[in-house]
Amino acid sequence: MNLEITKATRQSYGEKLAELGEKNKDIVVLDADLSGATKTSIFAKKFPERFFDMGISEQDMMSTAAGLSTFGKIPFASSFAMFACRKSV
Repeated sequence: MNLEITKATRQSYGEKLAELGEKNKDIVVLDADLSGATKTSIFAKKFPERFFDMGISEQDMMSTAAGLSTFGKIPFASSFAMFACRKSV
């Protein structure tokens, strides 16, 4: 492993989402008002029509992601674990 070229996991996550979005038009990204921190803003810039900022509402975001999946979309719901598990129950 070359430590000189490491990058933050969230940076890789954002970049990979954008790459996957180019390959599959059914991928949608939902974010809980954290797109700068989660790096989903990378996807949002390339595919604004498939990006949904749900605000500080993780419970709604998870429900919306589930609903989108029933219509053939592939949702990526993005937040920090401490918010997702606390607010989504």
